[in-house]
Amino acid sequence: MKKVIYYAGICLLFLTSCKKSQPVVNGSSSYFSFSAGSTWNYSTTDNSNGQINTYTLTATANDSIVNGRTYHVFNNTSSSGTTNEYYNITGNEYYQYSEVIPQQPAVEQKYLIDNVNAGTSWTTPFFTQFDAQGTTVSITGTIKNTIEEKGTSLTVNGINYIGVIKVKTELQNVSITVPFIGNLTPTILQSNYSYYAPKYGMVKNDLLLNVTVDVPTVGTQEVINTNSTTTLSSANIL
Repeated sequence: MKKVIYYAGICLLFLTSCKKSQPVVNGSSSYFSFSAGSTWNYSTTDNSNGQINTYTLTATANDSIVNGRTYHVFNNTSSSGTTNEYYNITGNEYYQYSEVIPQQPAVEQKYLIDNVNAGTSWTTPFFTQFDAQGTTVSITGTIKNTIEEKGTSLTVNGINYIGVIKVKTELQNVSITVPFIGNLTPTILQSNYSYYAPKYGMVKNDLLLNVTVDVPTVGTQEVINTNSTTTLSSANIL
């Protein structure tokens, strides 16, 4: 339905930032790798019905400049096809640049800092617009990331990872502007934790996301209700 299309951008932004992303790394003290040909195989389980989807992240040999930063290009291949993902590391800060909605302007965000103490938070404002059946819809808000834990160990698919960083991601102050309706504020129930290991990048993500919005004359609409776990199944880092 058209009203669902209006609000899907919120959820897509959240899912992009944590579910199908974060490539892995080369060095034992880094959380990133640009080594062309390296691959990471991920599995995402829908915790509500047990359905499993897989995808493969592959590092290419290509770069792209965005907002003055050089981003390395990765291919994300799943049963739906292949799309590009873009990642940058500047000092100890890790960035990704990806579309909120397919074929619409991408959003840049900092998703990890690897040399700060647990409890450190940072925010990234975002703004995006997209066309919904001839209507321009604008979405603004803030992505907040917090280092929850550092230097822990985590076993995923039988592999014990050490030096793990746990990051909490939240959407805050989200507002949707729809012509002839005005500003709408969604209600968001969320729990999103990503785990990053040296050399392997993201090894696990736990995501619970429920978004509803009150639409005048229509009532409360559920936009998305997601409960999923993504884990690294295997990796081949060149």
